[in-house]
Amino acid sequence: MALQKIYDYFRNYDKNTYQVVACMGNEPSESDISAFEKSIGSMLPQEFREFTMSPLGGLYMDVREEVWPQAKQFDIGPFWSFCRGIIVYGIAKEIPDFLDIRVKTKELHEAGFIDYIPFLSIVGNGDEIFCFDKNGNIVILDYYQTGETTSIEGSFSDCLMKQIEELEERKNKKVRGEDK
Repeated sequence: MALQKIYDYFRNYDKNTYQVVACMGNEPSESDISAFEKSIGSMLPQEFREFTMSPLGGLYMDVREEVWPQAKQFDIGPFWSFCRGIIVYGIAKEIPDFLDIRVKTKELHEAGFIDYIPFLSIVGNGDEIFCFDKNGNIVILDYYQTGETTSIEGSFSDCLMKQIEELEERKNKKVRGEDK
C-alpha cells in the first residue's frame, strides 16, 4: 500500500517540532466524495480518495512557532524561509474553509482554472498549488503569476511524502540559521 509510508510517518512524527491537525473522527463517507466528484465532473485518484477518507484527510501540518517563528510583516529572507507548512485539502465534515477542497476548487474554477482540482498547498507559497488534472495526473499550477502548469511524476503519496521531506529540510535549514 503506497499510503503506508505516510501513515507510518504520522504515527511517529516529532510532535515537539510539528503541529498537525486533521479531520480525525470527521472523515467523509464514500457518498460525500462521490457527491464532490459529481459536482466537478471528474473522479479523484483512488489513492487520494483513500487518504481523504482516513483520519489524516484534511491535513494541516506546520512547524511549531517556538521552533520556526512565523514571519512578521516586512521580514526578508530566502523564499524557502517562508514555506513552513503543508495543507492537504479534504472533504471532512465541518472542515474549515481553508482546508476544504470544495472551497478551493470553487475558487480555482471561478478564476477560470476549470480543468484542475487542488489537493495540496505549501504554507507560505501562495503562487503555486498542486492539482489533479481531469485525467488524475498531478500538476503544479502557477495560480497567481502565469496560470501555467508543470507536470509532476508519481502518485499522490509520492508527492505528499516528497513535500513532507522538503519541509523537514527547510526546517533543518531554518534551525541552523541558514536563512540569514
